[in-house]
Amino acid sequence: MCHSALALETLRREGDEVVEGFFTCGCGIQYPVIQGVPRMLPPPLLSALAADYPEFFRLYAERMSPTVGAQHSRDAKVKRATQEAFGLEVGCGAGRHAALTASLAKEHIAVDLSRAVDSAFSRTRALRNCHVVQADVFHLPFLPQTFDYVYCLGVLQHLPDPEAGFYVLARQPRPEGTLLVNVYQASRPTVLFVLESIRKVTTRLPNAMLKYVSVGAGCLDYGLFIAPWRRISSTRLGRVMRPLVPERIREYAKHDFDTCVTDWFDRLSCPLKKHYKREDRYRWYANAGYADVTVTPYWKAFWNGYGKRREDRSQAGATVGAGLAAQEGGS
Repeated sequence: MCHSALALETLRREGDEVVEGFFTCGCGIQYPVIQGVPRMLPPPLLSALAADYPEFFRLYAERMSPTVGAQHSRDAKVKRATQEAFGLEVGCGAGRHAALTASLAKEHIAVDLSRAVDSAFSRTRALRNCHVVQADVFHLPFLPQTFDYVYCLGVLQHLPDPEAGFYVLARQPRPEGTLLVNVYQASRPTVLFVLESIRKVTTRLPNAMLKYVSVGAGCLDYGLFIAPWRRISSTRLGRVMRPLVPERIREYAKHDFDTCVTDWFDRLSCPLKKHYKREDRYRWYANAGYADVTVTPYWKAFWNGYGKRREDRSQAGATVGAGLAAQEGGS
């Protein structure tokens, strides 16, 4: 919160991995390390960790500072709902991309707002150059201009203020560093109308019930479209049909059923979801002082934006989370 240096108190190690401990800031805020992941959250969300990890807080209650705050703002409530929605299943935000891209980086840091970080840590623990942090997009625990490459996939559209979140991300790359961000397209009005009508119901369901709804949606999606394409994709018929098969189906055919269910859960549960035009993306990059910008469609549902930070421009903005991953050392 104050960007001061942190002091680490180690409570438990496994080899050279600190799995339990505390980071304490000069301003007095304590950030726990739980199950190997630093929980670098702002006070309103730090106070909610006790409900997520009661055993840790029971064991180390005497070492903790008083409760740092209560959730009070609308944004904090939305972020808490997002934590719960995105943290129940393994999938996007739980290390799927980090496990792959860490192989391209000298050091790789994966950040998420939710408890998905626990799955991300388990998935990437054997990768010594990959580090997982639980943090909020607007309160990143990194100095600006730290990374050579920053990417954020399918996250900004779920923030209370996606454009402000983008400008936070834009501060993280070094001069001549790269920023890749994708958001939902403001296209396919009929599909969006149907999905938003469904979400008016599903976003109000308890997470336990929504899990079963997501499994049902995954069964239909995987059983009717993805699994059949997996079976025929390598055949002569598949080669003929490939140009007609949506890119979304071809991509999901590379993954398992659990990934499909996870993405349906995220799609149906996230409290906020916004859509943008291509010109919006160009404007964001221009305002942040980026050059060589390209914005291309992906799956007919996303815009992929890509640009390089100019050497002679310093950006203004706040600070990334819920699904940010950043690379240091080039790709």
